[in-house]
Amino acid sequence: MNRRTALKTLGAAGAAFGGTSVLGTVSAASPNEQYFAIQNAANEIRENKGQEAMLQFLDKRGIDYVRVEKPMVVEEKGDQVSTNDFSNVDGGTHCDICLDFVLYTNSNSTIYTIDMSWDYKLESGDYGQQPNDGAALYYSQGKWDYYSRSLSESTYSSQYVTVGDGNNQDGAAFSVDDVSSGDGDSLYAGLNIQPIGDYSYSERKVFGEYMHTWTTVDVNASYGVSFPAGVSVSYSVDTNVNEEVTGTEGDGDTLMELDQSQATLD
Repeated sequence: MNRRTALKTLGAAGAAFGGTSVLGTVSAASPNEQYFAIQNAANEIRENKGQEAMLQFLDKRGIDYVRVEKPMVVEEKGDQVSTNDFSNVDGGTHCDICLDFVLYTNSNSTIYTIDMSWDYKLESGDYGQQPNDGAALYYSQGKWDYYSRSLSESTYSSQYVTVGDGNNQDGAAFSVDDVSSGDGDSLYAGLNIQPIGDYSYSERKVFGEYMHTWTTVDVNASYGVSFPAGVSVSYSVDTNVNEEVTGTEGDGDTLMELDQSQATLD
């Protein structure tokens, strides 16, 4: 499935999945504390049971969400790599880097989370080359802001994914160690934001991008993000680095974006 799913109408909060250790007793906590406890538990479930189990858990906890699924097919021919413009080749369901882009919020619609996860379906040696890949979660300028000025409170990520400490006015950029990750690994990154300004829900858009990079030269990279340009990268040495960015859905034309109205039930 390459196109945006319809907004899911979710029920009231239900019981947590068994086996999660991070929820604890949250009934007496503030709404924000409850939300972050659910978020931590959801990430634990994703790491142990996968993305679909995580979304089912959010559903049962009364979390509103909408998602975009995006395949990326990587073809290698000798030393050359082609990403086929990140299209879903021939309309098939196969993907080598399978992206899942989600926007979700708590029942009070005071905190929203942009989340992007991806699964690798090939051995890392087949496409995991230096430098690190990049990922970015960002939003329309002046319409959102970080939940907190602390990166540790406003972002989260899996192993092999590290948030940058550069410009955080328009979103967050992440460095992805695709060399260390392997076939079947599920990585993710998230950004907690809050709406600001006097704008309609449909004007408050959020975006996700993934940048695949490869070169035969030993080089380090640092990533940034800005609106509307998206993910950017700078390298430690002046050399030719191949880059391919996906910011669209499977048709190669529709921007991979969501807006506040799609994840909010009024």
